[in-house]
Amino acid sequence: MKTYVLVAVLAVGCSDDDPTADWVPNDGAPAHVTGMAFVFGPNGANLTLDGAIVSVAEDRNISTTVAADGSFSLDVPSGGPSTFSLIQEGFHPNQSATLEIDSDGIPMLGFQVPSEQAFETLGNFARVTPDPTRCQIATTVSRAGTEPYGGDALGLEGATVTLSPSSAEDGPIYFAYSGGTIFPDRSLTTTSIDGGVIFANVPVGNYTLTAARPGSQFATVEIRCRAGVLVNAAPPNDLREL
Repeated sequence: MKTYVLVAVLAVGCSDDDPTADWVPNDGAPAHVTGMAFVFGPNGANLTLDGAIVSVAEDRNISTTVAADGSFSLDVPSGGPSTFSLIQEGFHPNQSATLEIDSDGIPMLGFQVPSEQAFETLGNFARVTPDPTRCQIATTVSRAGTEPYGGDALGLEGATVTLSPSSAEDGPIYFAYSGGTIFPDRSLTTTSIDGGVIFANVPVGNYTLTAARPGSQFATVEIRCRAGVLVNAAPPNDLREL
């Protein structure tokens, strides 16, 4: 099992500065979305997301609850992009990538959610001071053919990740991997076998994540950055190798 020294830079607090208020919700036929939510970080085996609220960030009235096994499902309007959030007492507000919703819906939507205690503890390892008026962005560069929701050492080494527009205060910061332990290593210029990368203190707005590596092609990731939120483009909706 992977030992998490740090899985993501931590955001502190939540803000009313929410650009989703200006985004027009989709108005197409309902499409089905299913997924899994995982506790992310140290002591995750002792915590549960049972009862957490998963909702559409653009329309909080569209929501469901997470079951004891971490699964969830809901119907959302198709015809455009939607972002999904997960809220649970004791856990920091978490948000998915922004995903295009067509008539097929989304068969696998993954959340990886650190607790507030993990935020406080792990934030010390990041040596980044989170700005509550901005968001923190994390994602993974996953190898083709790996487990859909990610796992230990399922990343692809040697990739560079770019955030456009380039507005982050800090990053990309790649994660090193050693014997099942991961940690941010500012000396790295490309991904390790963990595949993790973070961008810290990103201003509110819309962004695109891309990855590059000789001989490989990757999915792109769209991000809607909301203040005070950890946006984790988690597998399988990450920078996966195609």
